[in-house]
Amino acid sequence: MESLVHRLRSRRIAVTPQRLAVLDALDSLPDHPNAETIYQAVRRQVPAISFNTVYKTLEVFCQKGLALKVNPLHEVARYDRVTREHAHLICRGCHRITDLEVQPPPLTYLSPEMLNGFLPEQQRLTIWGLCRDCQESKPIMEA
Repeated sequence: MESLVHRLRSRRIAVTPQRLAVLDALDSLPDHPNAETIYQAVRRQVPAISFNTVYKTLEVFCQKGLALKVNPLHEVARYDRVTREHAHLICRGCHRITDLEVQPPPLTYLSPEMLNGFLPEQQRLTIWGLCRDCQESKPIMEA
């Protein structure tokens, strides 16, 4: 619990039982959970908590760099407790999200002309495809 409190305080997030429960659930749930999954886990510790409170807490965590929001094209947002630079592999078949320990190329490879006045602040590398299990269980559709 002390570690959770420290992580909240280090990001200047007020410590509340609800936020501690959300952070604990995010840390303990596997495979980039969505807000509903986190909500169901938190309700076991804090039965009176609302879904809205969980969702807003997750948004605060993302804004403060305590979590990342991963937005697969095929479903609701999922949350990642790993905030260091890394990539995601997202399976179109089973929707599994896997962390890939590779850093995207530095933004310096984009010329000012390419950016057309845009000032980049961050980038994320996401690779969509089919995981091994889905490749073996589903025939690949020809274009």
